[in-house]
Amino acid sequence: MKNFFGTIRFELIKMCSSRVWWIICTLVVVIQPLIALITARSYLQIGLDATPETHPSLASALPPLDYFGVEIVPFGLLAMVVYGGMIGANEYKHHQLRTGLLCQSSRIKLFCAKVLALLICSAFVSFLAVYTTIFIMHFGLGEQGLHPFYLSTTAWQFIGYIVLDWILLTLFSFGGGMLFRNAIVPLAFLVPQIYNLGSYLAQRWEWGEYLPVAAGNLLFATPTDPFEHDPLKGGIILLVWVLLALIISYYAFIRSDVGGKY
Repeated sequence: MKNFFGTIRFELIKMCSSRVWWIICTLVVVIQPLIALITARSYLQIGLDATPETHPSLASALPPLDYFGVEIVPFGLLAMVVYGGMIGANEYKHHQLRTGLLCQSSRIKLFCAKVLALLICSAFVSFLAVYTTIFIMHFGLGEQGLHPFYLSTTAWQFIGYIVLDWILLTLFSFGGGMLFRNAIVPLAFLVPQIYNLGSYLAQRWEWGEYLPVAAGNLLFATPTDPFEHDPLKGGIILLVWVLLALIISYYAFIRSDVGGKY
C-alpha cells in the first residue's frame, strides 16, 4: 500500500511539473476569470434584465443572478478536456510509460495511480478555476451582483455541478487518450460537442442528450437554457461514459504489449 501511494505521488509530481499543466492552469485560472470580468462589464452596460426584445444582439434573456458565470464554462472545459487527452496519450511518448513501470511494476496499480492522480489534479484546478470565475463575475457586477465570497446556495450548487462535469469529462478524455494512444480521437469526439454541437443534437435528436457533453450540460442547465436541468440523469449518464472509457482503456493497458518504443 505504501508503494501504491508513492506511485500516486510520483504521478502527481509528473503531471504538475509538466509545461502543459501550467499552460492549462493559466488558461482556466487566469484567462477564464478575465473573460468573466469583461462579460460582467458588458452586462452592466446593457442591464441585468436585458432581453432579446430590448437588445437584439442577445440570443436569449440573461439568466437569474444566481447563474451568472455559468456561460463562461465551455472555455475552461475545453482546456481540461484537451489536458486529459494529452495526459493519456503522452504516456506512450518519450518513454514515460517505461519510467512508470520501473517505479511500479504492477500495471493494475500503475493505471489506478494515474487515474487517481488525474482525479486529484483535475478536482483541484476545476474548483479553483470555477470558483474564481464566479467570484470575479460577481465582483465585476459590484452592488448588482451577489457577495463574491458568500454567493448563494444556488450558485454554490452550480459550482459543484460544474466541477463534477469538468472532472468526469477530463477522466473520459484521459481514458480515450490511453486507449487510442493519441489525443486526436477523444478530442475529435468531445470538442465539437463542447461548442454547441452537443446542445444542438440534444434538441434535435432523441438520443442526443446521452452524449457525454450533452449529459454534462444537464448538470448545470440554467432557466434560460433550451434543455432541462436534471443533475441526477446527467451525472449518471456521464459517469457511465467515464466508467466505460476507463474500463476499456484499463483492459487494453494491462492486456496489450506496450512495445519497445514506449
